[in-house]
Amino acid sequence: MSDILLASDPVFLEHRPHVGHPEHESRLEVLADLPRLAALPRIPVRFAEIDELSRIHRLDYIDRVRLVAESGGGYLCPETSISPGSWSAALAAAGASIDLCHALLDGRARAGVALVRPPGHHATVDHAMGFCVFNNIALAADLAARQGRKVAVLDWDVHHGNGTQAAFWDRDDVLFLSVHQAPLYPWSGAVGDVGVRRGLGYTRNVPLGPGCRDEDYLHVMDRIFAPRLAEFGPDIVMVSAGYDAHKEDPLAGMALDSEAYRQMTLRLMAAAAGAPVLVVLEGGYDLAALRECVDLTVAALEKPEPPAAPAAEASSRVRQQVDRILETWRELGCP
Repeated sequence: MSDILLASDPVFLEHRPHVGHPEHESRLEVLADLPRLAALPRIPVRFAEIDELSRIHRLDYIDRVRLVAESGGGYLCPETSISPGSWSAALAAAGASIDLCHALLDGRARAGVALVRPPGHHATVDHAMGFCVFNNIALAADLAARQGRKVAVLDWDVHHGNGTQAAFWDRDDVLFLSVHQAPLYPWSGAVGDVGVRRGLGYTRNVPLGPGCRDEDYLHVMDRIFAPRLAEFGPDIVMVSAGYDAHKEDPLAGMALDSEAYRQMTLRLMAAAAGAPVLVVLEGGYDLAALRECVDLTVAALEKPEPPAAPAAEASSRVRQQVDRILETWRELGCP
């Protein structure tokens, strides 16, 4: 069994949004020479089949993506443009995420890293949103759940993963946890959004105001997410790994250092108690920060160790907000 498997391929560079778009191919090019990644065994990358995509997305939406790409590219929504190569890239991003999930469930590795684009966590059943085309992590999570596995998805992208939340809104086989900046695009992910019917309590959102630092995010991990993960007892943990809460990111207003991502990874691994971990790339738009954060995430996966205590106490604002969030969930019947 390998420790970590990597999905990375030149096909992901074929997705070329319009000039000046922040989600550009340089996001992967800047990772290409990282020594830590070069040492990892890679899985072959294949295109997802249409029937695989249709487990999350409507057929008419899938066909629209293909037609727009084949016609020379264009806009799927105001902020999501695609090029002729985007169809292949999006199919490969979905296929790589699905196949890494298969590998982890089969015991071929204890962790997987999908360095794919276009990203996915905003994509809904029938719409592109927020630079996302197909919901890569939702497709992988649904696969695992269909095999009877308990799946936890932690989304630490600075933008709420509305598409992933919607995919599992009324299900109890996938636990969706999100920490994100609010108010901010896509203007979703409220504390009271906790799922419905069988899914009641299996969605947990922690919206935070701008300016949060490492200790604030680690407080959320320690007080909210780690206990919930341990209680849920997942068979596999998946991370929507956006790195745009970094202090250098141009699209948001958080203030994380790169080390925060290593510490969050160590915490989720400890809480998952040996369950395999699949990391799927989402956002992150400062290239130097993205490179460092991905490297530190993989470092944590390579060398699990007890998480370090935060260097400072969380701000009083965040501590009070976490207390209010927990109280709100108790009032909603979701302790």
